[in-house]
Amino acid sequence: MANKWIIDVLADLATFAEQNGLSELERQLILASEVAETDLGTAHGVSLTNAGRDTGNVGLLHRATSGGHNA
Repeated sequence: MANKWIIDVLADLATFAEQNGLSELERQLILASEVAETDLGTAHGVSLTNAGRDTGNVGLLHRATSGGHNA
């Protein structure tokens, strides 16, 4: 599936939100992931539970590229 990356990105963002106490953001990202899975026709194959939620590198890119709160 060519567009699987978006589901992986949403999963990484949801993990970051969870690890940083951003519960409403996490909830919204989970919903967005479900919508993406439906739109991409992948609801049966990829979900937040198996799209990288256990990765230990979540947030590294964010921290490396962030120039501040509004960057």
